[in-house]
Amino acid sequence: MSHVPLRKRFRVQTLLLILLCGWLLMLHLTILLNHGLDGLTTGVGDTLLARNSETASANAVTSVVVSYRGFDTLGEVTVLFLAATGVGLLFTGGLTSSPVPRDRNSHPNEVMVTGTRLIFPPLLMLGVYVVLHGHLSPGGGFQGGVIVATAFFLRMIADPEFTLDHARLGWFESFAGGGFVLFGMLGLVILSTATFLGNFLPHPVEAMGQLVSAGVIPLVYLLVGIKVGAEVGAIFQDMLEPDHAPDHAFAAKEL
Repeated sequence: MSHVPLRKRFRVQTLLLILLCGWLLMLHLTILLNHGLDGLTTGVGDTLLARNSETASANAVTSVVVSYRGFDTLGEVTVLFLAATGVGLLFTGGLTSSPVPRDRNSHPNEVMVTGTRLIFPPLLMLGVYVVLHGHLSPGGGFQGGVIVATAFFLRMIADPEFTLDHARLGWFESFAGGGFVLFGMLGLVILSTATFLGNFLPHPVEAMGQLVSAGVIPLVYLLVGIKVGAEVGAIFQDMLEPDHAPDHAFAAKEL
């Protein structure tokens, strides 16, 4: 056995931290295990379902994401923008390096090329459908935008000559983000709603289930789909580019 005194083998601060973490774990487990034992209780979800007719959206989840929790959705698309920016900086080696085009002499196999030609149009149409029907069925701007970006990703893999213009993607992203904030501010300043992303356009309950319904919600989801598609597409484009070009002139000078 070690002859080191016990007080030197164990730090008091570490022991207290372990005891505190254990106590918090037991406390949370007790709360979770006791939750619901006294019977079902009305929660936030039940309240939002009861008020879903206010938005005239057939998809109750859309009412929460785009209307009641719209400000949080703005935060989510902002996080996606920051992630796309970080990926772009990572794969381009910073702001000063210039990415090199992909090797144009490499050719994908015939199965990839033929499969992409067949699946690209229906996949693109599916993404647009999911975006436009987000207020009627499961899906919406986030899911549809990723599907559209995936369709272009397959196109980039199958055709080395095909690339996405970062400037154009940036324009789409800025347009969609600015439109999202504009709709949110309009809902905030109009007296009939006075809330961020308030549904200020006409949305009669009788029109629920129709493509043109739910007021401003489909338009907001369309902007979200454009923004998500542009940002995810930019990520895919960055991933297919090499990190940075080797400086041949500098290398020759060094030799």
